[in-house]
Amino acid sequence: MNLQAIETVVRRLFADADFRAAALADPSKALEEYRLAADERAAITKLCLQMAGGAGVLERRLTVLGCWW
Repeated sequence: MNLQAIETVVRRLFADADFRAAALADPSKALEEYRLAADERAAITKLCLQMAGGAGVLERRLTVLGCWW
């Protein structure tokens, strides 16, 4: 687990409005520059989706993506 990368991404989500907008629009593309394991990427993508529209949006998007936890 790369806690430093996760911390960097989460801090950037809250501090950098342009990065946050990009991550909310397309989490996969915004996270490309970070070396994250699949489960780390999924957790941060989940955070982005929650920030974008709450639980209802999250449930619909994750169903489409084929994952849920």
